[in-house]
Amino acid sequence: MSASPIHCDPDFGESVLQTLRPAAPTWPLGIEEDRTALAFGHGMLRMGVERAPALLPAARELLLWNWQRRPLSLDALTPLLEAGRTQPFTPPLPRFLRKLHAALARPLDSEPLRAAMDAGEQALALKHLLLRVRQPGEGIFWLAASWDWLLRLGREDLPPSLLDAADVEPDLLPLKNRLRAEWALHYLPPKQALAHAQALSPELWSPFSDYLRAELPLRMDERAEGIRLLAGVWRRLPWHPQLTLKLSNLLEPPVPASDEDYSDTCVLVYSWNKAELLEQTLRSLAASDLRRALVVALDNGSSDATAETVRRCRSLFAPGRFLDVRLPVNVGAPAARNWLLSLPEVRACRRAAFLDDDVLLPADWLVRLGRAMDESGADVAGCRIISASAPACIQSADYHLLPPGQCPSTFQEREDNILIFDNCANALDLGLFSYRRPALSVSGCCHLLSMEGVRRAGDFDIRFSPTQFDDLERDLRVGLNGMKVVYEGRLAVRHVQHSSLAKAQTLAGIGHVFGNRIKLEGKYGREEIKALGDRHRETLWTDLLARRKALLQGLPPQTCEE
Repeated sequence: MSASPIHCDPDFGESVLQTLRPAAPTWPLGIEEDRTALAFGHGMLRMGVERAPALLPAARELLLWNWQRRPLSLDALTPLLEAGRTQPFTPPLPRFLRKLHAALARPLDSEPLRAAMDAGEQALALKHLLLRVRQPGEGIFWLAASWDWLLRLGREDLPPSLLDAADVEPDLLPLKNRLRAEWALHYLPPKQALAHAQALSPELWSPFSDYLRAELPLRMDERAEGIRLLAGVWRRLPWHPQLTLKLSNLLEPPVPASDEDYSDTCVLVYSWNKAELLEQTLRSLAASDLRRALVVALDNGSSDATAETVRRCRSLFAPGRFLDVRLPVNVGAPAARNWLLSLPEVRACRRAAFLDDDVLLPADWLVRLGRAMDESGADVAGCRIISASAPACIQSADYHLLPPGQCPSTFQEREDNILIFDNCANALDLGLFSYRRPALSVSGCCHLLSMEGVRRAGDFDIRFSPTQFDDLERDLRVGLNGMKVVYEGRLAVRHVQHSSLAKAQTLAGIGHVFGNRIKLEGKYGREEIKALGDRHRETLWTDLLARRKALLQGLPPQTCEE
Protein backbone atom coordinates (compact mmCIF):
# COMPACT_ATOMS: atom_id res chain seq x y z
CA MET A 1 0.00 0.00 0.00
CA SER A 2 1.33 3.37 -0.99
CA ALA A 3 1.01 6.12 1.63
CA SER A 4 2.43 9.50 2.53
CA PRO A 5 5.23 9.43 5.13
CA ILE A 6 3.03 11.32 7.59
CA HIS A 7 0.97 8.18 8.07
CA CYS A 8 3.96 6.35 9.47
CA ASP A 9 4.81 9.10 11.95
CA PRO A 10 3.93 7.78 15.44
CA ASP A 11 3.20 11.34 16.55
CA PHE A 12 0.60 11.88 13.81
CA GLY A 13 -2.26 9.92 15.34
CA GLU A 14 -1.33 11.13 18.82
CA SER A 15 -1.45 14.79 17.81
CA VAL A 16 -4.79 14.32 16.05
CA LEU A 17 -6.35 12.62 19.07
CA GLN A 18 -5.00 15.17 21.54
CA THR A 19 -6.36 18.01 19.37
CA LEU A 20 -9.74 16.30 19.14
CA ARG A 21 -10.00 15.40 22.82
CA PRO A 22 -11.30 18.79 24.05
CA ALA A 23 -13.07 19.64 20.79
CA ALA A 24 -14.75 16.27 20.15
CA PRO A 25 -15.05 14.46 23.52
CA THR A 26 -17.33 11.78 22.03
CA TRP A 27 -14.76 10.67 19.43
CA PRO A 28 -13.87 7.34 21.14
CA LEU A 29 -17.54 6.31 21.22
CA GLY A 30 -17.28 5.62 17.49
CA ILE A 31 -17.19 7.41 14.15
CA GLU A 32 -18.80 4.85 11.82
CA GLU A 33 -22.52 5.56 12.30
CA ASP A 34 -23.61 7.42 9.15
CA ARG A 35 -24.67 10.75 10.65
CA THR A 36 -21.79 10.72 13.10
CA ALA A 37 -19.26 9.96 10.37
CA LEU A 38 -20.46 12.84 8.23
CA ALA A 39 -20.59 15.24 11.17
CA PHE A 40 -17.06 14.40 12.28
CA GLY A 41 -15.78 14.70 8.72
CA HIS A 42 -17.30 18.16 8.32
CA GLY A 43 -16.17 19.20 11.79
CA MET A 44 -12.59 18.08 11.39
CA LEU A 45 -12.30 19.85 8.05
CA ARG A 46 -13.66 23.10 9.55
CA MET A 47 -11.26 22.84 12.48
CA GLY A 48 -8.37 22.29 10.09
CA VAL A 49 -9.27 25.29 7.93
CA GLU A 50 -10.16 27.69 10.74
CA ARG A 51 -7.79 27.01 13.62
CA ALA A 52 -5.82 23.75 13.48
CA PRO A 53 -4.07 23.32 10.11
CA ALA A 54 -2.27 20.24 11.43
CA LEU A 55 -5.65 18.45 11.30
CA LEU A 56 -6.08 18.91 7.55
CA PRO A 57 -4.26 15.70 6.48
CA ALA A 58 -6.34 13.68 8.94
CA ALA A 59 -9.53 15.48 7.88
CA ARG A 60 -8.85 14.63 4.27
CA GLU A 61 -8.20 10.98 5.13
CA LEU A 62 -11.39 10.76 7.20
CA LEU A 63 -13.46 12.34 4.44
CA LEU A 64 -11.91 9.97 1.90
CA TRP A 65 -12.71 6.98 4.14
CA ASN A 66 -16.27 8.24 4.70
CA TRP A 67 -16.87 8.54 0.97
CA GLN A 68 -15.28 5.20 0.13
CA ARG A 69 -17.56 3.61 2.74
CA ARG A 70 -20.58 5.42 1.23
CA PRO A 71 -19.63 6.04 -2.41
CA LEU A 72 -23.17 6.88 -3.52
CA SER A 73 -23.71 9.55 -0.86
CA LEU A 74 -23.66 13.17 -1.98
CA ASP A 75 -23.36 14.16 1.69
CA ALA A 76 -20.09 12.22 1.88
CA LEU A 77 -18.81 13.32 -1.51
CA THR A 78 -19.36 17.09 -1.25
CA PRO A 79 -16.98 17.78 1.68
CA LEU A 80 -14.41 15.48 0.10
CA LEU A 81 -14.37 17.69 -2.98
CA GLU A 82 -13.94 20.69 -0.68
CA ALA A 83 -11.00 19.02 1.07
CA GLY A 84 -9.44 18.24 -2.30
CA ARG A 85 -9.33 21.93 -3.11
CA THR A 86 -7.08 22.65 -0.11
CA GLN A 87 -5.05 19.43 -0.32
CA PRO A 88 -5.27 18.06 -3.87
CA PHE A 89 -5.62 14.34 -4.45
CA THR A 90 -3.46 12.36 -6.84
CA PRO A 91 -4.99 11.64 -10.28
CA PRO A 92 -7.21 9.97 -11.35
CA LEU A 93 -9.26 10.52 -8.19
CA PRO A 94 -10.15 14.26 -8.65
CA ARG A 95 -11.66 13.77 -12.09
CA PHE A 96 -13.53 10.67 -10.95
CA LEU A 97 -15.01 12.55 -7.98
CA ARG A 98 -16.17 15.46 -10.12
CA LYS A 99 -17.87 13.19 -12.64
CA LEU A 100 -19.50 11.18 -9.87
CA HIS A 101 -20.80 14.35 -8.25
CA ALA A 102 -22.41 15.42 -11.53
CA ALA A 103 -24.06 11.99 -11.92
CA LEU A 104 -25.42 11.95 -8.36
CA ALA A 105 -26.67 15.54 -8.48
CA ARG A 106 -28.94 15.07 -11.51
CA PRO A 107 -32.35 16.75 -10.98
CA LEU A 108 -34.40 13.52 -11.20
CA ASP A 109 -37.51 12.73 -9.16
CA SER A 110 -36.92 9.71 -6.91
CA GLU A 111 -40.03 10.19 -4.73
CA PRO A 112 -42.17 7.52 -6.49
CA LEU A 113 -39.38 4.97 -6.02
CA ARG A 114 -38.84 5.92 -2.38
CA ALA A 115 -42.58 5.72 -1.68
CA ALA A 116 -42.72 2.20 -3.14
CA MET A 117 -39.69 1.06 -1.13
CA ASP A 118 -41.03 2.59 2.10
CA ALA A 119 -44.41 0.91 1.56
CA GLY A 120 -42.81 -2.50 1.06
CA GLU A 121 -43.98 -2.67 -2.56
CA GLN A 122 -40.94 -4.59 -3.79
CA ALA A 123 -42.34 -5.57 -7.19
CA LEU A 124 -43.39 -2.01 -7.96
CA ALA A 125 -40.05 -0.58 -6.81
CA LEU A 126 -38.07 -3.08 -8.86
CA LYS A 127 -40.19 -2.43 -11.96
CA HIS A 128 -39.55 1.30 -11.57
CA LEU A 129 -35.83 0.70 -11.06
CA LEU A 130 -35.39 -1.56 -14.07
CA LEU A 131 -37.09 1.03 -16.23
CA ARG A 132 -35.06 4.02 -15.01
CA VAL A 133 -31.62 2.52 -14.31
CA ARG A 134 -31.19 1.70 -18.00
CA GLN A 135 -31.78 5.30 -19.11
CA PRO A 136 -28.65 6.91 -20.60
CA GLY A 137 -26.66 8.66 -17.91
CA GLU A 138 -29.17 7.88 -15.13
CA GLY A 139 -27.79 4.59 -13.83
CA ILE A 140 -25.72 5.97 -10.97
CA PHE A 141 -28.51 8.24 -9.73
CA TRP A 142 -30.96 5.34 -9.45
CA LEU A 143 -28.38 3.05 -7.89
CA ALA A 144 -27.79 5.72 -5.25
CA ALA A 145 -31.52 5.91 -4.56
CA SER A 146 -31.87 2.15 -4.10
CA TRP A 147 -28.54 0.45 -3.37
CA ASP A 148 -28.87 0.11 0.40
CA TRP A 149 -32.45 -1.12 -0.01
CA LEU A 150 -31.33 -3.66 -2.62
CA LEU A 151 -28.57 -5.01 -0.41
CA ARG A 152 -30.96 -5.47 2.52
CA LEU A 153 -33.67 -7.34 0.60
CA GLY A 154 -31.91 -10.65 1.18
CA ARG A 155 -31.97 -11.46 -2.55
CA GLU A 156 -28.47 -12.43 -3.66
CA ASP A 157 -29.37 -12.06 -7.33
CA LEU A 158 -30.85 -8.56 -7.34
CA PRO A 159 -27.91 -6.21 -6.60
CA PRO A 160 -25.59 -7.60 -9.31
CA SER A 161 -28.48 -7.76 -11.78
CA LEU A 162 -29.22 -4.06 -11.26
CA LEU A 163 -25.51 -3.28 -11.55
CA ASP A 164 -25.36 -5.09 -14.87
CA ALA A 165 -28.42 -3.23 -16.13
CA ALA A 166 -27.35 0.25 -14.99
CA ASP A 167 -26.21 2.66 -17.70
CA VAL A 168 -22.94 4.13 -16.41
CA GLU A 169 -20.51 6.23 -18.42
CA PRO A 170 -17.12 4.57 -19.03
CA ASP A 171 -15.18 6.89 -16.72
CA LEU A 172 -17.38 5.84 -13.78
CA LEU A 173 -17.32 2.08 -14.36
CA PRO A 174 -14.94 1.56 -11.37
CA LEU A 175 -17.93 2.44 -9.18
CA LYS A 176 -19.64 -0.73 -10.35
CA ASN A 177 -16.64 -2.75 -9.19
CA ARG A 178 -16.78 -1.06 -5.78
CA LEU A 179 -20.49 -1.80 -5.36
CA ARG A 180 -20.05 -5.38 -6.55
CA ALA A 181 -17.31 -5.90 -3.96
CA GLU A 182 -19.71 -4.69 -1.26
CA TRP A 183 -22.40 -7.09 -2.46
CA ALA A 184 -19.89 -9.93 -2.51
CA LEU A 185 -18.79 -9.21 1.06
CA HIS A 186 -22.34 -9.72 2.30
CA TYR A 187 -23.52 -12.56 0.08
CA LEU A 188 -20.61 -14.66 -1.19
CA PRO A 189 -18.21 -16.96 0.66
CA PRO A 190 -15.13 -15.00 1.80
CA LYS A 191 -12.78 -16.60 -0.71
CA GLN A 192 -15.00 -15.56 -3.64
CA ALA A 193 -15.62 -12.11 -2.15
CA LEU A 194 -11.87 -11.56 -1.80
CA ALA A 195 -11.42 -11.73 -5.57
CA HIS A 196 -13.85 -8.82 -5.96
CA ALA A 197 -12.03 -6.80 -3.30
CA GLN A 198 -8.67 -7.45 -4.92
CA ALA A 199 -10.03 -6.15 -8.25
CA LEU A 200 -10.61 -2.66 -6.82
CA SER A 201 -8.29 0.10 -7.98
CA PRO A 202 -6.19 1.39 -5.05
CA GLU A 203 -5.94 4.81 -6.71
CA LEU A 204 -9.68 5.23 -6.13
CA TRP A 205 -10.57 2.95 -3.23
CA SER A 206 -7.62 2.71 -0.84
CA PRO A 207 -7.74 2.59 2.19
CA PHE A 208 -11.24 1.07 2.23
CA SER A 209 -10.31 -1.54 -0.36
CA ASP A 210 -7.32 -2.44 1.83
CA TYR A 211 -9.71 -2.92 4.74
CA LEU A 212 -11.83 -5.35 2.71
CA ARG A 213 -8.71 -7.27 1.73
CA ALA A 214 -7.85 -7.55 5.43
CA GLU A 215 -11.33 -8.44 6.69
CA LEU A 216 -11.94 -11.31 4.30
CA PRO A 217 -8.82 -13.33 5.27
CA LEU A 218 -9.88 -12.87 8.90
CA ARG A 219 -13.23 -14.43 8.02
CA MET A 220 -11.32 -17.34 6.47
CA ASP A 221 -9.28 -17.77 9.68
CA GLU A 222 -6.15 -16.55 7.89
CA ARG A 223 -5.29 -14.50 10.94
CA ALA A 224 -1.69 -13.54 10.19
CA GLU A 225 -2.51 -12.21 6.72
CA GLY A 226 -5.57 -10.33 7.96
CA ILE A 227 -3.59 -8.68 10.77
CA ARG A 228 -0.78 -7.72 8.40
CA LEU A 229 -3.15 -6.00 5.99
CA LEU A 230 -5.23 -4.38 8.73
CA ALA A 231 -2.07 -2.96 10.29
CA GLY A 232 -1.41 -1.17 7.01
CA VAL A 233 -4.87 0.39 7.10
CA TRP A 234 -4.38 1.47 10.72
CA ARG A 235 -1.05 3.11 9.96
CA ARG A 236 -2.90 5.32 7.52
CA LEU A 237 -5.81 6.03 9.91
CA PRO A 238 -4.17 5.72 13.36
CA TRP A 239 -6.79 7.93 15.03
CA HIS A 240 -9.77 5.78 13.94
CA PRO A 241 -11.33 4.30 17.12
CA GLN A 242 -12.94 1.19 15.61
CA LEU A 243 -9.82 0.27 13.62
CA THR A 244 -7.65 0.80 16.70
CA LEU A 245 -9.88 -1.42 18.84
CA LYS A 246 -10.18 -4.15 16.22
CA LEU A 247 -6.46 -4.37 15.50
CA SER A 248 -5.54 -4.15 19.18
CA ASN A 249 -7.84 -7.06 20.02
CA LEU A 250 -6.47 -9.14 17.15
CA LEU A 251 -2.91 -8.71 18.43
CA GLU A 252 -3.74 -9.99 21.91
CA PRO A 253 -2.14 -13.36 22.65
CA PRO A 254 -4.41 -16.40 22.21
CA VAL A 255 -6.27 -17.47 25.33
CA PRO A 256 -5.61 -21.08 26.38
CA ALA A 257 -8.58 -23.42 26.23
CA SER A 258 -10.49 -23.58 29.49
CA ASP A 259 -11.85 -26.71 31.15
CA GLU A 260 -14.13 -24.72 33.50
CA ASP A 261 -17.36 -26.68 33.83
CA TYR A 262 -19.73 -23.69 34.22
CA SER A 263 -21.79 -25.45 36.86
CA ASP A 264 -21.89 -22.04 38.60
CA THR A 265 -23.72 -20.50 35.61
CA CYS A 266 -27.33 -20.62 34.50
CA VAL A 267 -28.89 -19.78 31.13
CA LEU A 268 -32.33 -18.18 31.35
CA VAL A 269 -34.87 -18.05 28.52
CA TYR A 270 -38.40 -16.69 28.76
CA SER A 271 -41.02 -16.72 26.03
CA TRP A 272 -44.60 -15.79 25.24
CA ASN A 273 -46.46 -17.32 22.29
CA LYS A 274 -43.42 -18.00 20.11
CA ALA A 275 -43.37 -21.79 20.17
CA GLU A 276 -41.61 -22.33 16.84
CA LEU A 277 -38.96 -19.68 17.45
CA LEU A 278 -38.42 -20.91 21.00
CA GLU A 279 -37.84 -24.48 19.81
CA GLN A 280 -35.27 -23.22 17.31
CA THR A 281 -33.51 -21.31 20.08
CA LEU A 282 -33.56 -24.22 22.53
CA ARG A 283 -32.12 -26.56 19.90
CA SER A 284 -29.39 -24.03 19.12
CA LEU A 285 -28.72 -23.67 22.84
CA ALA A 286 -28.52 -27.44 23.35
CA ALA A 287 -26.03 -27.75 20.48
CA SER A 288 -23.72 -25.15 22.04
CA ASP A 289 -20.96 -25.76 24.59
CA LEU A 290 -22.86 -25.39 27.86
CA ARG A 291 -20.42 -27.45 29.97
CA ARG A 292 -22.56 -28.03 33.10
CA ALA A 293 -24.56 -24.81 33.01
CA LEU A 294 -28.16 -25.01 34.18
CA VAL A 295 -30.81 -24.04 31.61
CA VAL A 296 -34.12 -22.60 32.79
CA ALA A 297 -36.99 -21.96 30.36
CA LEU A 298 -39.95 -19.87 31.48
CA ASP A 299 -43.30 -20.00 29.67
CA ASN A 300 -44.70 -16.54 30.31
CA GLY A 301 -48.40 -17.45 30.21
CA SER A 302 -48.43 -18.60 26.57
CA SER A 303 -51.62 -19.79 24.88
CA ASP A 304 -49.90 -21.55 21.94
CA ALA A 305 -47.79 -24.72 21.91
CA THR A 306 -44.98 -23.23 24.04
CA ALA A 307 -45.55 -25.58 27.01
CA GLU A 308 -45.42 -28.64 24.77
CA THR A 309 -42.32 -27.30 23.03
CA VAL A 310 -40.50 -26.84 26.33
CA ARG A 311 -41.43 -30.37 27.46
CA ARG A 312 -40.26 -31.83 24.15
CA CYS A 313 -36.92 -30.00 24.29
CA ARG A 314 -36.12 -31.15 27.83
CA SER A 315 -34.48 -34.31 26.45
CA LEU A 316 -31.95 -32.21 24.51
CA PHE A 317 -30.16 -31.21 27.71
CA ALA A 318 -28.10 -33.13 30.24
CA PRO A 319 -30.10 -34.83 32.99
CA GLY A 320 -30.68 -32.50 35.91
CA ARG A 321 -29.47 -29.45 33.96
CA PHE A 322 -32.82 -28.27 32.59
CA LEU A 323 -35.67 -26.67 34.50
CA ASP A 324 -38.96 -25.40 33.11
CA VAL A 325 -41.28 -22.87 34.73
CA ARG A 326 -44.80 -22.03 33.61
CA LEU A 327 -46.63 -18.89 34.70
CA PRO A 328 -50.44 -18.73 34.41
CA VAL A 329 -50.39 -15.21 32.89
CA ASN A 330 -47.99 -13.02 30.95
CA VAL A 331 -46.28 -10.81 33.54
CA GLY A 332 -44.10 -8.91 31.05
CA ALA A 333 -40.38 -9.15 30.38
CA PRO A 334 -38.96 -7.40 33.49
CA ALA A 335 -41.11 -9.44 35.89
CA ALA A 336 -40.36 -12.69 34.01
CA ARG A 337 -36.64 -11.99 34.32
CA ASN A 338 -37.01 -11.23 38.00
CA TRP A 339 -38.99 -14.43 38.51
CA LEU A 340 -36.13 -16.38 36.99
CA LEU A 341 -33.55 -14.52 39.08
CA SER A 342 -35.52 -15.31 42.24
CA LEU A 343 -35.42 -19.10 41.78
CA PRO A 344 -33.23 -20.81 44.43
CA GLU A 345 -31.34 -22.72 41.74
CA VAL A 346 -30.48 -19.44 40.01
CA ARG A 347 -29.65 -17.52 43.18
CA ALA A 348 -27.10 -20.22 43.99
CA CYS A 349 -25.21 -19.50 40.75
CA ARG A 350 -22.35 -17.04 40.23
CA ARG A 351 -23.55 -15.90 36.79
CA ALA A 352 -26.82 -15.82 34.86
CA ALA A 353 -27.12 -15.45 31.11
CA PHE A 354 -30.35 -14.15 29.58
CA LEU A 355 -31.31 -15.10 26.02
CA ASP A 356 -34.14 -13.91 23.83
CA ASP A 357 -36.38 -16.69 22.53
CA ASP A 358 -35.41 -16.10 18.89
CA VAL A 359 -31.62 -16.34 18.76
CA LEU A 360 -29.16 -18.67 17.03
CA LEU A 361 -25.96 -19.25 18.96
CA PRO A 362 -22.37 -20.09 18.01
CA ALA A 363 -21.01 -23.10 19.85
CA ASP A 364 -18.69 -21.18 22.19
CA TRP A 365 -20.99 -18.25 23.06
CA LEU A 366 -21.21 -18.94 26.80
CA VAL A 367 -17.50 -19.56 27.31
CA ARG A 368 -16.62 -16.37 25.44
CA LEU A 369 -19.07 -14.24 27.42
CA GLY A 370 -17.83 -15.77 30.67
CA ARG A 371 -14.22 -15.10 29.70
CA ALA A 372 -15.03 -11.47 28.81
CA MET A 373 -16.72 -10.97 32.18
CA ASP A 374 -13.94 -12.58 34.20
CA GLU A 375 -11.03 -10.95 32.37
CA SER A 376 -12.53 -7.46 32.52
CA GLY A 377 -13.94 -7.68 36.03
CA ALA A 378 -17.36 -6.66 34.69
CA ASP A 379 -20.77 -7.39 36.16
CA VAL A 380 -22.53 -7.34 32.77
CA ALA A 381 -21.18 -8.80 29.52
CA GLY A 382 -22.86 -8.56 26.12
CA CYS A 383 -22.03 -9.15 22.49
CA ARG A 384 -22.67 -8.14 18.90
CA ILE A 385 -26.20 -8.94 17.76
CA ILE A 386 -26.64 -9.49 14.03
CA SER A 387 -29.54 -10.46 11.82
CA ALA A 388 -30.04 -14.17 11.31
CA SER A 389 -30.02 -14.15 7.51
CA ALA A 390 -27.92 -12.48 4.82
CA PRO A 391 -27.00 -9.74 4.63
CA ALA A 392 -25.78 -9.56 8.21
CA CYS A 393 -26.93 -6.28 9.78
CA ILE A 394 -25.72 -5.23 13.22
CA GLN A 395 -28.82 -4.85 15.34
CA SER A 396 -26.81 -3.99 18.47
CA ALA A 397 -23.20 -3.33 19.39
CA ASP A 398 -21.84 -1.29 22.32
CA TYR A 399 -23.99 1.53 23.68
CA HIS A 400 -22.65 4.73 25.23
CA LEU A 401 -23.93 7.99 26.73
CA LEU A 402 -23.83 11.25 24.82
CA PRO A 403 -23.63 14.56 26.71
CA PRO A 404 -27.08 16.10 27.30
CA GLY A 405 -28.20 18.60 24.67
CA GLN A 406 -26.54 16.93 21.67
CA CYS A 407 -29.76 15.59 20.12
CA PRO A 408 -33.30 16.89 19.57
CA SER A 409 -35.52 16.40 22.61
CA THR A 410 -38.02 13.54 22.66
CA PHE A 411 -40.57 15.67 24.48
CA GLN A 412 -41.33 19.35 23.99
CA GLU A 413 -41.60 20.06 27.70
CA ARG A 414 -38.07 19.03 28.66
CA GLU A 415 -34.59 18.36 27.34
CA ASP A 416 -33.48 14.74 27.40
CA ASN A 417 -30.95 13.74 30.05
CA ILE A 418 -30.32 10.21 28.80
CA LEU A 419 -29.01 10.20 25.23
CA ILE A 420 -27.79 6.79 24.13
CA PHE A 421 -25.36 6.61 21.25
CA ASP A 422 -26.06 3.60 19.07
CA ASN A 423 -22.81 3.46 17.14
CA CYS A 424 -23.92 0.84 14.62
CA ALA A 425 -27.54 1.91 13.93
CA ASN A 426 -28.43 -1.35 12.11
CA ALA A 427 -25.53 -0.96 9.70
CA LEU A 428 -24.46 -3.77 7.40
CA ASP A 429 -21.78 -5.74 9.20
CA LEU A 430 -18.32 -4.98 7.80
CA GLY A 431 -16.50 -6.33 10.86
CA LEU A 432 -15.72 -2.88 12.28
CA PHE A 433 -17.45 -3.65 15.60
CA SER A 434 -15.56 -6.90 16.25
CA TYR A 435 -13.71 -5.84 19.40
CA ARG A 436 -13.95 -5.97 23.18
CA ARG A 437 -14.10 -2.80 25.25
CA PRO A 438 -15.97 -1.09 28.11
CA ALA A 439 -19.54 -0.07 27.39
CA LEU A 440 -22.29 1.78 29.16
CA SER A 441 -24.85 -0.82 28.06
CA VAL A 442 -25.19 -3.91 25.88
CA SER A 443 -28.10 -5.64 24.21
CA GLY A 444 -30.39 -7.67 26.43
CA CYS A 445 -30.86 -10.14 23.57
CA CYS A 446 -27.87 -12.13 24.87
CA HIS A 447 -26.11 -10.92 27.98
CA LEU A 448 -24.46 -12.33 31.07
CA LEU A 449 -24.99 -10.94 34.58
CA SER A 450 -23.00 -11.57 37.72
CA MET A 451 -25.33 -12.53 40.56
CA GLU A 452 -23.25 -10.36 42.90
CA GLY A 453 -24.01 -7.45 40.59
CA VAL A 454 -27.71 -8.33 40.77
CA ARG A 455 -27.53 -8.21 44.55
CA ARG A 456 -25.76 -4.83 44.47
CA ALA A 457 -27.58 -3.04 41.66
CA GLY A 458 -30.92 -4.81 41.89
CA ASP A 459 -33.02 -6.71 39.41
CA PHE A 460 -35.14 -5.39 36.52
CA ASP A 461 -37.57 -2.56 37.18
CA ILE A 462 -41.11 -3.79 36.49
CA ARG A 463 -42.21 -0.23 35.78
CA PHE A 464 -40.61 -0.72 32.35
CA SER A 465 -43.09 -3.37 31.29
CA PRO A 466 -43.82 -4.77 28.82
CA THR A 467 -40.12 -4.56 27.88
CA GLN A 468 -38.70 -1.33 26.48
CA PHE A 469 -35.62 0.18 28.20
CA ASP A 470 -35.57 -2.32 31.09
CA ASP A 471 -32.13 -3.63 30.04
CA LEU A 472 -30.75 -0.14 29.54
CA GLU A 473 -32.13 1.14 32.84
CA ARG A 474 -30.54 -1.72 34.76
CA ASP A 475 -27.20 -1.16 33.01
CA LEU A 476 -27.38 2.50 34.05
CA ARG A 477 -27.79 1.33 37.64
CA VAL A 478 -24.78 -0.94 37.26
CA GLY A 479 -22.69 2.06 36.19
CA LEU A 480 -24.13 4.33 38.88
CA ASN A 481 -23.17 1.71 41.47
CA GLY A 482 -19.55 1.76 40.30
CA MET A 483 -19.65 -1.56 38.44
CA LYS A 484 -18.62 -2.36 34.88
CA VAL A 485 -20.25 -3.39 31.61
CA VAL A 486 -18.16 -5.02 28.90
CA TYR A 487 -18.95 -5.46 25.21
CA GLU A 488 -17.46 -8.55 23.54
CA GLY A 489 -18.03 -7.78 19.87
CA ARG A 490 -15.87 -10.63 18.65
CA LEU A 491 -18.83 -12.81 19.60
CA ALA A 492 -21.81 -12.48 17.24
CA VAL A 493 -25.22 -13.91 18.07
CA ARG A 494 -27.83 -14.09 15.33
CA HIS A 495 -31.26 -12.62 16.13
CA VAL A 496 -34.20 -13.83 14.05
CA GLN A 497 -36.47 -10.86 14.74
CA HIS A 498 -35.77 -7.19 15.35
CA SER A 499 -35.87 -5.68 18.83
CA SER A 500 -39.23 -4.90 20.40
CA LEU A 501 -38.35 -1.22 20.08
CA ALA A 502 -37.87 -1.52 16.32
CA LYS A 503 -41.11 -3.52 15.97
CA ALA A 504 -43.29 -0.88 17.66
CA GLN A 505 -45.58 0.00 14.74
CA THR A 506 -49.05 0.31 16.25
CA LEU A 507 -50.26 3.37 18.12
CA ALA A 508 -50.43 1.32 21.33
CA GLY A 509 -46.89 0.03 20.80
CA ILE A 510 -45.54 3.49 20.15
CA GLY A 511 -47.37 4.69 23.25
CA HIS A 512 -45.64 2.02 25.36
CA VAL A 513 -42.26 3.15 24.02
CA PHE A 514 -42.87 6.82 24.77
CA GLY A 515 -44.34 5.99 28.16
CA ASN A 516 -41.28 4.01 29.17
CA ARG A 517 -39.01 6.68 27.71
CA ILE A 518 -40.47 9.35 30.00
CA LYS A 519 -40.21 6.94 32.95
CA LEU A 520 -36.52 6.51 32.16
CA GLU A 521 -36.00 10.27 31.97
CA GLY A 522 -37.84 10.82 35.23
CA LYS A 523 -35.98 8.19 37.22
CA TYR A 524 -32.55 9.88 37.21
CA GLY A 525 -31.40 13.45 37.67
CA ARG A 526 -29.33 15.30 35.09
CA GLU A 527 -26.29 15.66 37.30
CA GLU A 528 -25.92 11.95 38.12
CA ILE A 529 -26.37 10.96 34.48
CA LYS A 530 -23.94 13.65 33.35
CA ALA A 531 -21.37 12.45 35.90
CA LEU A 532 -21.81 8.85 34.74
CA GLY A 533 -21.40 9.86 31.10
CA ASP A 534 -18.33 11.98 31.82
CA ARG A 535 -16.66 9.12 33.71
CA HIS A 536 -17.51 6.64 31.01
CA ARG A 537 -16.17 8.80 28.18
CA GLU A 538 -12.96 9.34 30.13
CA THR A 539 -12.68 5.56 30.47
CA LEU A 540 -13.07 5.20 26.70
CA TRP A 541 -10.41 7.86 26.02
CA THR A 542 -8.01 6.11 28.41
CA ASP A 543 -8.71 2.75 26.78
CA LEU A 544 -8.30 4.10 23.23
CA LEU A 545 -5.02 5.89 23.95
CA ALA A 546 -3.62 2.87 25.80
CA ARG A 547 -4.46 0.60 22.88
CA ARG A 548 -2.88 3.04 20.43
CA LYS A 549 0.29 3.11 22.52
CA ALA A 550 0.38 -0.68 22.68
CA LEU A 551 -0.05 -0.90 18.90
CA LEU A 552 2.87 1.46 18.31
CA GLN A 553 5.02 -0.67 20.59
CA GLY A 554 3.85 -3.98 19.19
CA LEU A 555 3.66 -3.39 15.45
CA PRO A 556 6.81 -4.03 13.43
CA PRO A 557 8.31 -0.98 11.70
CA GLN A 558 7.19 -0.34 8.14
CA THR A 559 8.91 1.75 5.52
CA CYS A 560 6.62 4.05 3.59
CA GLU A 561 6.81 4.31 -0.16
CA GLU A 562 6.10 7.36 -2.23
